[in-house]
Amino acid sequence: MLVGFTLDLSAQKLTDRALIWEKNLVDLGTVLEEYGEVYAEFFVVNKGLLPVVMQEVITDCGCTTAHFTKDTLHQDQIGSVVISYDPINRGGKFSKMVVVKTNLDLGGDTIFVQGNNVPLPEDFYAHYAYKVGDMGFKFSSINMGEAFTGLKRTKHVDFYNFKDLPITIDEFKTNLPPHIEVNMVPALVPAKSRGILEITYTAEGVDFLGFQDEIISFHLESEKEEEVNLRLLTTVHEYFDPITASEAANLPKLAISEVNLDLKEIKSGSTVHRSITLSNMGSQPVNIRKVIANCECLTLELAKNDLMPGDKTELKFSFDTHSRKGIDHKHITVFSNDPLNPTRTIVIKSTIK
Repeated sequence: MLVGFTLDLSAQKLTDRALIWEKNLVDLGTVLEEYGEVYAEFFVVNKGLLPVVMQEVITDCGCTTAHFTKDTLHQDQIGSVVISYDPINRGGKFSKMVVVKTNLDLGGDTIFVQGNNVPLPEDFYAHYAYKVGDMGFKFSSINMGEAFTGLKRTKHVDFYNFKDLPITIDEFKTNLPPHIEVNMVPALVPAKSRGILEITYTAEGVDFLGFQDEIISFHLESEKEEEVNLRLLTTVHEYFDPITASEAANLPKLAISEVNLDLKEIKSGSTVHRSITLSNMGSQPVNIRKVIANCECLTLELAKNDLMPGDKTELKFSFDTHSRKGIDHKHITVFSNDPLNPTRTIVIKSTIK
């Protein structure tokens, strides 16, 4: 398996160094040792005036080897370094450093290869105990972790094919939602062997903000109908470009009057009403994208979503304690266009008697 990238230098900040790397880190994702070596390719361009020759590439582990362009790179010419990683008899997460030395820089440039090496389990049935049809997984759901709007979040999930036949995804029958892609690696997983599901999640728009609990379905090529249903758990935040120091004073800034609210002792079966003030302390308008609670027992009411500089609004909530007792913690999450704090959490504590 070879991991490579298209070279795009338009967003690359040029420095006084001759060699400009397209990436200095490649994440190989999940690596299954039975498939042998995997490869990562790094592209580099000479932006200096003098010719550059890569003279030596040093790896920090016997598990990695390097092949690199040995021809002279004149100005604006592109070269590459290919790093191979051998996963045999090595398990767990890894990060390998590689130093590239040239005729102009004996100190060298540093690049990295990382991933997660999953060794062969002794007992496939015990390790991949959660079965969906003839596919075995370690867990009943797939935690995608944190994702950001407009950015791809990819998760590699290993599985075991318990069938006596190879399996592959039926692209014609599979109809996934637009924000999710699923690929099988390798594309055809042999019988009684492991494979990887490469799941890519791309959240777009404010509707995705917050915790997402979704069931996705894809079909396997088969003479009979074989549908695989998987549960995905994802927490989505809005992405903002990095802020410079000069921009920090000219931003929307959301202030919340209380982020830790203690209701103290309350009677079970009662409904408690409270209000929290939201203010714009910045110099640009604040837009409150979304306000959500982590429990149906909380009812929310926001007077308005748009706040001009200096404006305030009230976030009212009602907490229904029916059938609840003991120490209780609930969360309200506020999403806004405040680029420094786009996701704010309000904690509501109580003791219900």
